[in-house]
Amino acid sequence: MGTVNLIIDGQPVAARDTSTILDAARAAGIYIPTLCNHPDLPPAGGKKPAPVVFNGQTKIKNAKPDDLTGCGLCVVEVAGEEAPKPACVTPVADGMAASTDTPALKQIRQDKLAPILARHPHACLACAQAMGCSRSQCSSNVAEEERCCPKFGHCELQDVVNFVGIPADTPRWIPKREPVLDSEPLFQRDYTLCIGCTRCVRVCDDLRGIGALGWVWDAEGQVQVGSLAPSLAESGCRFCTACVEVCPTGAIMDKNLGSGDKASRLAPCKSACPAGIDVPEYVRLIADGKPEAALATVRETMPLPGVLGRVCVHPCEETCRRGEVNEPVSICLLKRFAADNGGEVWKQAITKAADSGRKVAIVGAGPAGLTAAFFLAKKGHAVTILEAEDQPGGMLRHGIPVFR
Repeated sequence: MGTVNLIIDGQPVAARDTSTILDAARAAGIYIPTLCNHPDLPPAGGKKPAPVVFNGQTKIKNAKPDDLTGCGLCVVEVAGEEAPKPACVTPVADGMAASTDTPALKQIRQDKLAPILARHPHACLACAQAMGCSRSQCSSNVAEEERCCPKFGHCELQDVVNFVGIPADTPRWIPKREPVLDSEPLFQRDYTLCIGCTRCVRVCDDLRGIGALGWVWDAEGQVQVGSLAPSLAESGCRFCTACVEVCPTGAIMDKNLGSGDKASRLAPCKSACPAGIDVPEYVRLIADGKPEAALATVRETMPLPGVLGRVCVHPCEETCRRGEVNEPVSICLLKRFAADNGGEVWKQAITKAADSGRKVAIVGAGPAGLTAAFFLAKKGHAVTILEAEDQPGGMLRHGIPVFR
């Protein structure tokens, strides 16, 4: 894998020779607007429609066999080329010069943006009070069904509109309020806010390999996204919420995610853990076949994972979101698995601070005393443990019968 040098907006950029112009621009901190593209997903172009999709009980049949073309917003001008090129699929070349923000490109992007806005509520995108909107009342007297969605302020469509500008001839959005589909676990779908970018379809199919979602051309020539059966469960959805993570609008959102509690709602296992262990991380590492890395993750906050994997009362499992689908993940047993199969590689990740010159005495060599000694030693303190018994372990060694 080599490196090429190119110019983007007059700025020298070095990029891998396998990159697209969009990849190179992102790495250099140069913004190119796009809605269908995502750095972790394949391009939208060439994706084939499904025969039929469902928005709840509403069945939408595919009206034409054409492949998907993408949003067309990422066009750039390349020196020596007559027509603008889509940055998401145009490979970089050594000596290439590209411009990402010209009057001609702005017009093309506005032309592409107009039909997207025509199918999506956009009063929030043109509101003069947008930066200070409380979402509780509307100073512009906009009808309630056209007001800001829960993703207001964190919406990629909003970012694109702020950069490209709203086309002057954009028609007013006509409310076609679809029911919010919230009867299934973990997340809800509001297809009124869907822009047909198909990110959710591609993350489900190409990244996760599940294929519970699809897209079709409707009778009006618009892209419609939905499940492949009337319910997500019937479609084979595993409720991994990857679709939630990549959705650029509020079309797919976590359920009951109140303001200010995102961390505790999305990773309640970590919040419920008294030690604050990064549960999602070590569970993922075990699933990836990396028990050594999982054990190192646990030991960042808990130096006795083998003990904890056997005696912990696991409050994390009581809050596990997977329990809303079927049953909680066996978090405690997975910790035990990591401890029993992680080997000694975790020791390589331990770093010790320089000698602090301080001495600490710890009375009792039980789990609490040993844990305190471990972290104090990592901070560079000289630690002495005082224990009345002939062996360390405390209650674990001397208070629990052998047969247990």
